[in-house]
Amino acid sequence: MGGFCNQRQRWRFGKPLRVPEWAVSGRRSTRTSCILGSKHMTNQNFADLAHPKAGIAATRYIYHNQDGNPVLIANRYNKPDGSKLFMPFDVTRGEWKAPECRPIYNLDKITNANPAEPVVLVEGEKCADALTALGYLATATYGGCNALRKADLSPLRNRTVALWPDFDEPGLSYIKKAYVTLRSEYGVSAKVIPISETLLRKVTLRSEAERDGNPPTYCKGWDAADAVASGWSKAQIDDLLSYAEPLAPANTNAKPVPPDAATPSGGIADIDVWKTPDGEPYATLRRDGHFEYWPIGSATFKKYLSFQHYQATEKMLSQSALDDQRRTFEGQALFGGDIHPVFNRVGTLGRTLYVDLGGKDWKAIAINSEGWQVIDHPPARFTRAGSMQPLPLPATSGGDINLLRPFLNTATEADFQMLVAWLIGCFHPKGPYPILILNGEQGSAKSTTARVLRNLIDPANPVARSAPNSEQDLVIAAKHNHVLAFDNLSSIKPMMADAFCRIATGGGFGTRKLHTDSDEMLFSATRPCLLNGIPDLVGRPDLADRAIVVSLPVIPPIERAFEGEFNKALDAVMPRILAGLLDAVSTALANLASVRLTERPRMADFAKWVSAAEPALGWTQGAFLEAYAANRDSGDRATVEGNPVGLAILKLVQDDGRWSGTMTELKTILRNRYPLLTDDPYSFPRQENKLSAAIRRIVPPLRRMGVEISFARQGQSGERILKIESC
Repeated sequence: MGGFCNQRQRWRFGKPLRVPEWAVSGRRSTRTSCILGSKHMTNQNFADLAHPKAGIAATRYIYHNQDGNPVLIANRYNKPDGSKLFMPFDVTRGEWKAPECRPIYNLDKITNANPAEPVVLVEGEKCADALTALGYLATATYGGCNALRKADLSPLRNRTVALWPDFDEPGLSYIKKAYVTLRSEYGVSAKVIPISETLLRKVTLRSEAERDGNPPTYCKGWDAADAVASGWSKAQIDDLLSYAEPLAPANTNAKPVPPDAATPSGGIADIDVWKTPDGEPYATLRRDGHFEYWPIGSATFKKYLSFQHYQATEKMLSQSALDDQRRTFEGQALFGGDIHPVFNRVGTLGRTLYVDLGGKDWKAIAINSEGWQVIDHPPARFTRAGSMQPLPLPATSGGDINLLRPFLNTATEADFQMLVAWLIGCFHPKGPYPILILNGEQGSAKSTTARVLRNLIDPANPVARSAPNSEQDLVIAAKHNHVLAFDNLSSIKPMMADAFCRIATGGGFGTRKLHTDSDEMLFSATRPCLLNGIPDLVGRPDLADRAIVVSLPVIPPIERAFEGEFNKALDAVMPRILAGLLDAVSTALANLASVRLTERPRMADFAKWVSAAEPALGWTQGAFLEAYAANRDSGDRATVEGNPVGLAILKLVQDDGRWSGTMTELKTILRNRYPLLTDDPYSFPRQENKLSAAIRRIVPPLRRMGVEISFARQGQSGERILKIESC
């Protein structure tokens, strides 16, 4: 349900929490010592609230969450020309800006009222206050007609609502739009008061002024506040409310709109359009009390346009009209829309990290240094691919990452720590992300281990894919997934090894845009990668330098589990495992600034991130760095042993201690001494320049194994000399 669920506590922050409190669903971290017991701001706290330029407001209207805590303040300023100006203040973000999703006025009163009590919806807060003073349950939305789509009306679901328009065209337009939204999206039994001068005079026959022959006049804009101010009694208001009725259907005698007209109708006009920093046009769709974000060029957006047109006209939209509408929205987004970042599964705004749960209600997990909570309306905008699957709801207590142990086939404690470290690294706000490589024989549960790990971060269907054929395939997969998982690889081509390196530390791809000659499409992404296969996949040193390599032991036949029993047991503890991960991520955010690494390995940001999470994992200080160093040493040995050039140089140093000479001389001596390693021209280059490039790639792991390689020039001719020695 897309409403505003109860919230008993709020988070405690050094700065205002950047998550709307009324959007919190009640699930939260078990780190109660950090997040409970905070004080809420009261209405009196805003007496001195002043806008930097406009100063202190003449009047304030405060929007509360379900628990009565202020979340939005509508500050009214009276301008010298007699007009009024409203300036919103977002309490939770501490900003002079209205939140993207807004609660209705008097939400706390509506939440605590009898569901059978009718609600009166009016255009302004002043009118709502006037009716509330007489004992009515009244509400309004911030921003009027133009911002109605940003108000969450779901708390009015299953209630009877009477809509009271102002006595002018804008007021009637606002009420009509609210009426359609309430009935179509929330199934509300809504009725509208047919305000007219005739009806108002009929109601005021009760007054002495009318009986004396002095009928009142009703100026343009007359509203509920004017009625109360002029002395209307509760009986008169009840009389007026009794005339509320459903709106008549649209005029069937009106001139029909051509079936191919491109003008948006109905709910289509309420679509918000915007663009990403890269210039990709997006649309915000409001559905059943939540917001969804879709590319304007996506199939989902096109289907939504067709559906809305059919709902409004009961006619199908032609393909040409659909394209015209889509291009109209696209132009509005590109040249008139705001700029917002868009995320896939994991995103960050300010000091808060958000994780898309992937469910139909579009809820998310918000994490910061104080803890985590599941929220209904995340301020981060997430995009979704058709393959995305939902994460389980994390447990509210008892989070424990150690419950993951029985479901991972690891040989040592260090291997388990490396898998957990990779999981925590996947939550890093920006990366870089190490590449996790799982090696092992048949029957070592490589695919199952990969599935378990991915389902804790970014579940998808299918969980893992076959190896990409090109860098373009890899980057497109990165555009639609947070975790890239590839199953049963037999080898990694040099070109794809370079692509994996770029995607792990940040890279992109450019190609010609379809159906154009000169337009270019750019894709850029940094993503966690998970690879598994039987052979050693880290033959290239640059790939190994960015990788965590875990070799899985073979599972004896007698110890193999039935898949159904395994999945059932895993599903039972998955919420607690995920809660333990979230606690670790929150701890990492809290400790990151204070972590100091004695040495900075490759992927130093990842190492610092996981080191900051150690207290929540029960690891001793420095345990991760020790395990990470051991894993890198093991990876270095595997890299050199799987690289004929590196292995030949290592044997040369072991035999001679040191060597120096030209590249030609090195090639000759290596081929003469170690023919079994150097006979294959595909693995041992025959040209000196290619051999030099291969040696430069293998220098870092050889150095960590005690072999120093240096290049220098000597003599007047500047001949390049290679020096190899133990260090």
